[in-house]
Amino acid sequence: MTLPLRSPRESLGGFVILPRLIDKVRLRAKGLLPEEYHQNLLRPVDPQSGLYPLDGRFLAFTGLDPAALEAAILRLPDDQAVLSWVLERSIHRTIQEKNAWQESLETAPPDEKRTAHRRRTYPSLAHRPDIGALSPFDLIDLDEGRTLP
Repeated sequence: MTLPLRSPRESLGGFVILPRLIDKVRLRAKGLLPEEYHQNLLRPVDPQSGLYPLDGRFLAFTGLDPAALEAAILRLPDDQAVLSWVLERSIHRTIQEKNAWQESLETAPPDEKRTAHRRRTYPSLAHRPDIGALSPFDLIDLDEGRTLP
């Protein structure tokens, strides 16, 4: 799949996921975001259901309201303006905290439940013996046709 979405690894102001989130919000507003991306767009983390979408992880890390963030992305002219808005309204995070958070997203230990879910969700990647060890960023990049770093 080729979409004008940045990798979740790309960062803005030290926040991974943010550039991709900007892309998704803007594409949805234009009617260009594929339907399968709508469900988790700006969806908060829900530990009771076990849902931990990346957008929700970003929202939890920054303390931002999803509706307010969406409105800002649609109203502001570019990435730098969105970043300024985020920095003014989010929980202050040091670069060390941002780096540690990124590391935690990329190095979560594999488990059987997650591996089985990934085999169902990414059938084109299910044959990979390392699928359980792949990070969410790896899976998204592979699914969208990007090579792994």
